[in-house]
Amino acid sequence: MNDESSNTGVVLGQKYAYATAALLVGISSYIQLLGVERAVLAIIFAWLALRTQPEPRLENRRVWAKLGLALGLIMLVTVPVILIAKFEFFRELIAAMEKLQ
Repeated sequence: MNDESSNTGVVLGQKYAYATAALLVGISSYIQLLGVERAVLAIIFAWLALRTQPEPRLENRRVWAKLGLALGLIMLVTVPVILIAKFEFFRELIAAMEKLQ
């Protein structure tokens, strides 16, 4: 029985770490405009923290994992939409930067 409760504590600790990582990576994905890779990491860490297997289910930092997931998803959707909407602007910007060289 003691071995099982020890394992439960380890798994719960991992889920706390995943929830914290999801939140921090989700927040850091807004530091650069094209931080999509960090948004994907935030989604992965949130999924790892929120999954129900292995037991126990994450309770205390569940909100952190959900926030990390939401921030990652928002970033993953926002960057491509902005790039598509402002495609002509970015094309002109790249052309102007090429002229500077």
